[in-house]
Amino acid sequence: MNKYYLEKAAGILSTPLYYSQLHLLTKPIYGGMGHILMFHRVLPVSEKLRIHNHKSLEISPDRLEGIIEFFKKRNYDFISLDDLVALKNSPSKKSERKFVVFTFDDGYVDNYLYAYPIFRKYHVPFTIYVATNLPDSTATLWWYLLEDIVVKRTSLRVDVEGTEMTFRTETVKEKEMVFNKIRNWLAVADEKSLSTLLSSLFRGSEDEIAAKTKELSLTWQQIQELSQDSLVTIGSHTVNHFPLNSLTAEKSTYEILESKKIIESQIAREVKHFCYPLGSYGTKEIEILGKTSYATATTIKMANIFAENLQHPLALPRIMINTLTTDKILSLQVNGFLPALRNKFKRVVI
Repeated sequence: MNKYYLEKAAGILSTPLYYSQLHLLTKPIYGGMGHILMFHRVLPVSEKLRIHNHKSLEISPDRLEGIIEFFKKRNYDFISLDDLVALKNSPSKKSERKFVVFTFDDGYVDNYLYAYPIFRKYHVPFTIYVATNLPDSTATLWWYLLEDIVVKRTSLRVDVEGTEMTFRTETVKEKEMVFNKIRNWLAVADEKSLSTLLSSLFRGSEDEIAAKTKELSLTWQQIQELSQDSLVTIGSHTVNHFPLNSLTAEKSTYEILESKKIIESQIAREVKHFCYPLGSYGTKEIEILGKTSYATATTIKMANIFAENLQHPLALPRIMINTLTTDKILSLQVNGFLPALRNKFKRVVI
């Protein structure tokens, strides 16, 4: 069962779990002092056929407002990543109220078109982690190109390590299965294998690749405008969005430092916050970041934030928000019930 359907099953179970009030029992132990939320895209609802993996990375503008209202009703402090660093450096600044931090990965133009006006309306700070090859228009957004190809075609051929494989993509179920299979190969491929797979998939589609990148990405002009707003923090998400633990230390260092340099040259501000692409990190990446001026780095591990996490600011967990995140599921997450199950009842995740 793929991730989307696992999350959908969790959504069905969330109603009886919520009304059982078990999450109120976990709250004192696993609820933490606050939460960092992870978003990717904010898009109007569409009837266009989508592959579910992408729907799980998107929410509607109305839902974003609903999530802000969720935390407003619970009297949360809305803080930035800089504010979070201040909590670490000055524990006396800690409020009795819980906090929430909003973060977005990659650098999609819809963050500017649909999310930004909502954050301005509610005066809520947020962070966008930019992979610099998106605004540079050099990225290959293979996950969306792959979706387009799988949705359009009834079969698909791909060269995997010298072996040509053919997949049927006639039904929605087949499309989802093939998309997830190929996505999993691409997500863990090293640089050489990734290049070979992409060439096989998109041979002859160079114009389409460039058009898709420009269609979906923030521009440097938009990033510069955002960076002038005190509500907005621009962070780094590497240059090429490669899984860092598949790279050598030298290449990881380049991705981590060069992205910082590029963004700083564009916005004329220091970049102090980093996000690991695809949640790919280990001791090597933390050591590299530790030698830089980055103040925080976020992961895709699902957990709430405790005081102990602030002593390890280069491996901060987050809570993913997507199409399936109802208020009931969000309650189960922020009160620690779902993180406790996911992390085998480990309280602090680093």
